[in-house]
Amino acid sequence: MLKELDKSQLESIKNYAKAGIEITVVDEETVKIDQVKLINGFILSNKELHQRARAIFPKHKIIPVVFNLDVSTITIDWIEQKMKEFGLNKKDLSRQLAIKKEEVSLYFSKKKKMEYTLKAAFYYYFLSYELNKSLRSI
Repeated sequence: MLKELDKSQLESIKNYAKAGIEITVVDEETVKIDQVKLINGFILSNKELHQRARAIFPKHKIIPVVFNLDVSTITIDWIEQKMKEFGLNKKDLSRQLAIKKEEVSLYFSKKKKMEYTLKAAFYYYFLSYELNKSLRSI
């Protein structure tokens, strides 16, 4: 039987959930802390996740799980939606990501498949635009 969590622990777990971090009490001795999504682009390391969980559960074994980007969600349709959202064109992508314009055309015509690393580059490229949205409005 698991020991009941105190009010402070429950509040911390609730607050971390708002920040995209799930904390699960696995058993009497073990806690799992998992960064399931990025809020404001803030990525935590294993050590940082461990420290946060340790502050809430000082005597438990901690299992940290760092953010893992699911690149299957990065498609040409997703990229086009982000381009529209930020007012970008293919020429911007080519120049800012150092991708040959011929290759950009091949990706958009779906004649060439994007590798995982390129999908990750697109994700973090658009994340930087999202994080700097307020600066761009000035």
